[in-house]
Amino acid sequence: MKSKDYFRNKYFLGLALILILTGIDVLLHKGMTRVLIPDSFSKNISPADFPHCNNTLIQHSKNWVKGVDNEAAMKNLATNNDGFELDVYFDTTIHSFYVYHDSAGISSLTIDRLLDIYKSRNLTSSIWFDFKNLNYYNHDESLTALIALREKYNLENKMIIESSQIRYLPRFCENGFFTSYYTPYFNPYQLKENDLKKIIDTISHNLALYPVSALSGYYFQYPFLKKYYPSYPILTWAEKDHLSLVSVIFNQHLRGDAHLKIILYTQN
Repeated sequence: MKSKDYFRNKYFLGLALILILTGIDVLLHKGMTRVLIPDSFSKNISPADFPHCNNTLIQHSKNWVKGVDNEAAMKNLATNNDGFELDVYFDTTIHSFYVYHDSAGISSLTIDRLLDIYKSRNLTSSIWFDFKNLNYYNHDESLTALIALREKYNLENKMIIESSQIRYLPRFCENGFFTSYYTPYFNPYQLKENDLKKIIDTISHNLALYPVSALSGYYFQYPFLKKYYPSYPILTWAEKDHLSLVSVIFNQHLRGDAHLKIILYTQN
């Protein structure tokens, strides 16, 4: 067959189109593609294990809803929803939490108003509290508030307390909460071995001093966390693109990985 005849052949054109579309898909979802490829992280660094916070979390599936930070989102949750995440800031003037994601969207919505909807709908979901401002000044009072919420809304063994401030999490562990250390932001695929070693040293130092139940981080961090901290379940968040083959394969990969305890997805 002459070269010009290839371009008249429908099978060749179909294959070429598939390859082009696949290439575009890979480029548009580079982060997902990288996670699907076996990691090449350093073999000179040994996996580590430290004391755990061994509290129970009621959970039936790993697919949870991300960012239920307003009343409409709570009202739209499926009645059989297994779990969801919300973002909270403790306010010492009201001795309770406001619910919003960041300072660009400060809200007057209190956690009680949101959980009243939860209760009125007879939901039984477990809840991931992304505690944004846990610190020295509020850790005792916020613990008291969370214990009160647990009792008021029947949330025994249904609460995750997540924070980057790991030093304050042991108190929550001691009081029966499942805790997660939100690890420092880094992209392991963009760092050299010496930089990764520093990150491991930081995380390991913290875990040795302050036991937690799990580790949480961006989806592109999870292969790294899984490799060097294999005894910790990992909590993460991801996106779905049903028109992308890479995204479909990527999310199937996440769902099939036993190290991933929870994956947050935006509510449809």
